[in-house]
Amino acid sequence: MNKIGVVFGGQGSQYENMGRVFLNHPKTKNIYEEISEYEKIILNGSLEELSRTKNLQPIMLAFQIAALEFLKKDENIVATCGLSLGEYASLVLAGSLSYKDALFLVKRRGSLMQNESQKHNTKMLAILNKNENEVENLIANFSYPDKIYISNINSPKQVVVAGDRENIDLFKEYLNKEKIRSIEMKVSGAFHTCYMENAGEKYFEELKEIEFEKPRINYYLNLTGEIYSGEDLRMVLSKHIYNPVRLFDDIKNMIDDGVDKIIEIGPGDVISKIIRKNFKEVQVISLKNEEEIIKR
Repeated sequence: MNKIGVVFGGQGSQYENMGRVFLNHPKTKNIYEEISEYEKIILNGSLEELSRTKNLQPIMLAFQIAALEFLKKDENIVATCGLSLGEYASLVLAGSLSYKDALFLVKRRGSLMQNESQKHNTKMLAILNKNENEVENLIANFSYPDKIYISNINSPKQVVVAGDRENIDLFKEYLNKEKIRSIEMKVSGAFHTCYMENAGEKYFEELKEIEFEKPRINYYLNLTGEIYSGEDLRMVLSKHIYNPVRLFDDIKNMIDDGVDKIIEIGPGDVISKIIRKNFKEVQVISLKNEEEIIKR
């Protein structure tokens, strides 16, 4: 029997009307009742409105939690992790957090991160075909090395950086001259960097009110890239907001620990593509939208 890991995507792959099918589905409408204030955005909102992190975080998490209702009950799910926001769906799957508490938290998380991002004119940039050390060297050789920050290590060939919009634009020009590919991210702030430290500290106060249970399956932390081993999840999740996401380490450690099949719950299939490129022996299933999830 396969040992299955479930991974959850992060912001950046959202699409208009995401969650519309789940909104009134008999299996999932109770989940969407917890975010009823976002119904108009789900049904009629523009992609721009959806993509504001204060809206996107609860809407995307509801989508991911809803998807869990369609996983087969006899599947041997032994491990989980998520990309940034996706970590909350992994906590729900692991039994550490109720779906109601998870949705409550990301409403506050999204609002705090949105408020903080509005204080700064920032953007994020994915650098392709370079690993963490190579990106660190590129930053060190840039004209303003103290203005660019690594925010996500998604794979040995994809590292995301963030900073002030002007400096990121200059850094992108520098990368172009070095013939290095980069892609701007569809997000609204310099997440997982020092720009979000104030939001993370405020969020810690919210987390004090939440009870976490011990995970029932292996759960891998974005903050460290390692399996959970008793850390204070309030501290982990607050620091998570302003520290780099170590997604690739999560996936590698999950596979090293015996996972041989991975299901990605999107939206999108960004993580599946990373796994297929780097772990060819692992079977990967991508569930990118409601239709694919329900059909399964």
